[in-house]
Amino acid sequence: MKPSDIGRAIAYPLVTPAVLVPLVVFWLLIVFAQWGGLLGLFLLFLVIPAVFRFQMIVLEARARGIEPATPDAEFFNWFGNAWSLFPVPISILLIWAILESAENFGLATAGGTAFLASVFFPASLAVLAITHSPLQSINPVAIARLMGRCGSTLWIATVFLFFACWLVYLSDAMPALLASLVQLLLSFSFFSLVGSLIEPYRIVEAVYIPDAVERNAEEVRGDIEKQRTDVLTHAYGFISRGNREGGIRHVIAAIQSDGDPAGAWAWYFDRMLGWENQQHALFFAQNYVHDAFRHGEDITALKVIMRCRLVDAGFKPFAEDRQTAVAAAERHRNIELADVLKRG
Repeated sequence: MKPSDIGRAIAYPLVTPAVLVPLVVFWLLIVFAQWGGLLGLFLLFLVIPAVFRFQMIVLEARARGIEPATPDAEFFNWFGNAWSLFPVPISILLIWAILESAENFGLATAGGTAFLASVFFPASLAVLAITHSPLQSINPVAIARLMGRCGSTLWIATVFLFFACWLVYLSDAMPALLASLVQLLLSFSFFSLVGSLIEPYRIVEAVYIPDAVERNAEEVRGDIEKQRTDVLTHAYGFISRGNREGGIRHVIAAIQSDGDPAGAWAWYFDRMLGWENQQHALFFAQNYVHDAFRHGEDITALKVIMRCRLVDAGFKPFAEDRQTAVAAAERHRNIELADVLKRG
């Protein structure tokens, strides 16, 4: 990445109206919250999720090379798209670790902790944007794989984060209005930079799986979500008692009678990835890939394979699907994946 590209990524929140306007609105709301006493605390409680959620949207949009969506009222909700709020506890935990190391072990140790946090945090955010999985974003294996793929550029985000933290520290000497604006701008620039640094690798396009059918009021009334949840709960009962094949068959049978089979496959797969033991999701994914190839959905199948390989590098489709997967990967110029599948 050229220095000019890095500069554009850092300046992106300032030169892009779709980001600048929400940023200014967030800043004004934060200023009002700081002056509002008890009511201000309530306002701040609403603004915090919106800021972090929009920053993750900016990061993902930059990673995909598109313009982020405009924030709406849903951004101020602490519930829904929980993955986009995961940077909140991670940030709190890292700051706590730095402060505790400074208090108990001295500034030198705190500096080392801050450096490790600056290496971990950008990579964790990148994995979160790719997988939408909080568990994967703190998985050392997934982070190591990402660093192996993007480490030659992602270090720039580490340097910028270290530098930005220093500027935030200096901004305390500024008037409160200006300090909060500088801090918010640096934060948005950091998220924009992380997305821009992984964008050339096209990882999001290779791995991202569209969400299951959007939940709206009509679908909630029709109990679509509840029906799928009930099916998954029943299947988990089989699986937790050692009958994984029976549990997977139960889910597949439900998919066959679902009004949106393609959306159902994605929904069940996404939920299974949230289980403590993700191997069950990988077993289910082999069936998912098989069904996708059977219906000529090569792109979906390849995306599922790539996402599974972030969980387990040894993941492969069923033996009967591997030649099909190799051919599909070669057609779509994913030579690296094709070579890995051939070695299987």
